Amino acid sequence: MPQLLTFISVDWIKPLWKELLRIRDDRTQELARIGDIFGNPLELAKYYIEPDCQHHNPADYNEDEPISLVRSPVFKTINSFFSGEFAPKKDGRTQMFILSDAGMGKTSLLMMLKLAHLTAFWPQQYECVLLRLGSDSLDKIANIQNQNCTILLLDALDEDPKAWGRIEWRLRELLNATENFKRVIISCRTQFFPEGATDPFGLPGRLVVEPFVCPVIYYGVNRID
Repeated sequence: MPQLLTFISVDWIKPLWKELLRIRDDRTQELARIGDIFGNPLELAKYYIEPDCQHHNPADYNEDEPISLVRSPVFKTINSFFSGEFAPKKDGRTQMFILSDAGMGKTSLLMMLKLAHLTAFWPQQYECVLLRLGSDSLDKIANIQNQNCTILLLDALDEDPKAWGRIEWRLRELLNATENFKRVIISCRTQFFPEGATDPFGLPGRLVVEPFVCPVIYYGVNRID
């Protein structure tokens, strides 16, 4: 049986907080920057509980239909996305969207990935950049070096002023600007997309903005152990 490819170290969530305490004196400025923009990273790492995700929008689920929603721990799904052998193809397959309702923890999820990068749980040959989307995002993205060896995390598309009233144009701008990165994750509120962009032709787990066809996961489903 082939060995499962692993990008993030196995069983990294519980020991992450202690590892951050160990390195915080060396990473003071970076942890402070994350805290100023996204929230307290040490508190997040201490109390974070991994939820599940799925490819169907939970809001569309009809309990009367005999279709079960296939759930997976969210970092298992993301690990698989990061670990794929394919190089950027400029067709959307390396650019994933994470969708959920407001307040479900999308920012916390991206913060956890960035904190893994700051510690020993991330492969040394890859960088990770976490940005809050806004008016200057394209300039910041263009200035990132070694994009093919960088995981780019873009938070809160629905709060990006450049997307208000022109979401499809903004999607094209961002997807074109990020197509050379190793992998890209963009978080957004579920209801923000143009009608028909997600779940096209009844195919779950995809967002289509021609010529890009991007994987989509719905985040924040409670774990069932």
